[in-house]
Amino acid sequence: MIKVDFDSLAETVVKECMRVKAGETILLSCGLNCLELIEDVAVWIARQEAFYLILPYTDRLQKRILLEADAAFLEKPPKPLLEIVNFIDGRIAVDTLKDPRVLQPVPEERIGAQRQSTRPIANRLVERKIRCTGMGYPTREKAEMFGVEYELFHDMFWKAVTIDYKKLHEQGKRVADVLRNTSHVRITTDKTDLNFSLRERSIFIDDGIISDEDIAIGNVGNNLPAGEVFCAPVEPSAQGRAYFDAAFYKGEKITGIMAIFKNGKVVEVRCEENEELFKEALANAQGGKDIIGELGIGLNPEVNEVTGYVITDEKIIGSIHIALGENRGFGGQNESSLHWDLVMMHPTVEADGRVIMEDGKLRV
Repeated sequence: MIKVDFDSLAETVVKECMRVKAGETILLSCGLNCLELIEDVAVWIARQEAFYLILPYTDRLQKRILLEADAAFLEKPPKPLLEIVNFIDGRIAVDTLKDPRVLQPVPEERIGAQRQSTRPIANRLVERKIRCTGMGYPTREKAEMFGVEYELFHDMFWKAVTIDYKKLHEQGKRVADVLRNTSHVRITTDKTDLNFSLRERSIFIDDGIISDEDIAIGNVGNNLPAGEVFCAPVEPSAQGRAYFDAAFYKGEKITGIMAIFKNGKVVEVRCEENEELFKEALANAQGGKDIIGELGIGLNPEVNEVTGYVITDEKIIGSIHIALGENRGFGGQNESSLHWDLVMMHPTVEADGRVIMEDGKLRV
């Protein structure tokens, strides 16, 4: 396995990705299994003469709170976090779960109740345009859950994180420039035929860096690994069907997902495996949970294997993803406690009739 220099990576995250400035306060959240990385991030924040606050989690804590706290309490917005989001300038959130399977015993309505509690926090982050970096973290437990070799999972993830951001931006700009002049998008595979409008919607590039230009157009969030062009389709415009090979939820695999869209809303879902789990997750979310929220086009050349880990799968060159739910942070109008990315491999994408991806190969 490749050796990851967490201190060097932390410097990049703080100085290039988040671009922390003196006097700012950055909220850091993570699982204890990745505390070393967050410690290095905190040191580099301090070296910029900025401040940090660390919120650590464990799998055991998250499971026990969800199972043992009163359901009505789970719906209450966390008072400390409501105060914190009023004064922070940025947020770096690393995947808090070492093994997502620990949540399998938790009833979906309790997870839905906790999601509901975070909506006022999400609303405040959107209102204040707080810069946010969301980062995955590979573990042996996740690799086992996805059924992939840990060494492959580990190395692919970290290579994708430490990519050349300048080259990534250049590829992203070529795709974004086409979409910025596009009104109508059509996505097809042998089982998919989905149409929607992008008219007057902003197009964003997740190249790993939250630049001044990004902030000016309202693009205040990114992922690590980075590598996608994304936007919020005009919500009522989505019509047709979309087929997704697989998704994971609470450590369980859902396969053969066929979603039928009418006027932007999923009106029918059929799954080859774990259909009830998919429907239960939607049923227990709030707001526009079944409304199209995002189109994303993957661009990261270091992600070359589908694993099931959405934060990497959605960055694969040759993939697109359609999300359901929340999209106000990147120019949409849909509010929801849910944002669920569903990845589609080897699609053909047409922008006003121009083919920009053909069977998973970029043409721009």
